Amino acid sequence: MIYLPLLKKFDLSAIKELRRIIIKGGFEIMYVTYGKAITTSLFAVRGLKIKIVGYIGSLNVHWHDPTAYLSFLNPRIDIMVCLSNAVKDHFVKQQILTGKRDKCRVIYKGYDPAWIKVSKKISRENLGIPEDAMVVCCIAQVRRIKGIPYLIKAAGILQEDLPAYYILIGQGMDSDQIKRLIRETGRREKFRVFGFTNDVFSYIDLCDLYIQPSITEGLGRSIIEAMCLKKPVIVTDSGGTRDLVENGINGFIIPVKSPEAIAEKISWCYRNRSKLTEMGEKSHAIVNKKLSPATTVEQTYNLFKELLG
Repeated sequence: MIYLPLLKKFDLSAIKELRRIIIKGGFEIMYVTYGKAITTSLFAVRGLKIKIVGYIGSLNVHWHDPTAYLSFLNPRIDIMVCLSNAVKDHFVKQQILTGKRDKCRVIYKGYDPAWIKVSKKISRENLGIPEDAMVVCCIAQVRRIKGIPYLIKAAGILQEDLPAYYILIGQGMDSDQIKRLIRETGRREKFRVFGFTNDVFSYIDLCDLYIQPSITEGLGRSIIEAMCLKKPVIVTDSGGTRDLVENGINGFIIPVKSPEAIAEKISWCYRNRSKLTEMGEKSHAIVNKKLSPATTVEQTYNLFKELLG
């Protein structure tokens, strides 16, 4: 391993050093996984015969952004590995000027449920939640695309006597904006809100249902972690999360920006709590089937072999 820090998008010293490393090592493939590194690498390999594999995990690259052609949309890239089918579909649509619509491959990140360790058990009593309540969890850094207000508004739509409690965790969850939205629901006593914490698995383990109300999502690490912990999940129909959910089997896919749809599914899950354990088991099975690390390695290796003929 050679550590080469990239301090900025166009880092001349890094470009020179990377070029020296590539020439000296006689490398045949360069796999580059984020924008700043792609830009640096493209300058470093000018005139060199080396295959370039890029990686993209989001839906925020656009053909009308000139800077995108210095990174993700650069025609010098031979193959772009996409995190999900939604990322692939989005990326293909951005190839208006390059015409390279056939250079995308979906290879899921590998996840092994054994990696997810619950460091400690958190009791409902410690959080002031009744033992017979249904606990809903959501973990996210609060940004517009995460759609957190729609989940909060859903709590206000549900009948007041429904014993559903909500655990919200992540940077910005304890902000004044989120607190105001919670007050407006009239259900403030049913929310347990935390900011950033490293111990998210203990809270996911406590919940009965995991919800990710994102407006857009490449795939969703927190969703996968909840599935690893055998939780049924509710996700929106915008983004790669659709790859993870079989509707009615291990969770539900709902319309984006719809508090009403979220509320309806929370109500269904409460009325059918006896089914949630089985749905959670199906979540675990889907992770093992679709996101096996061995499959990720095999597909990546086969892609490299294909590139080299």
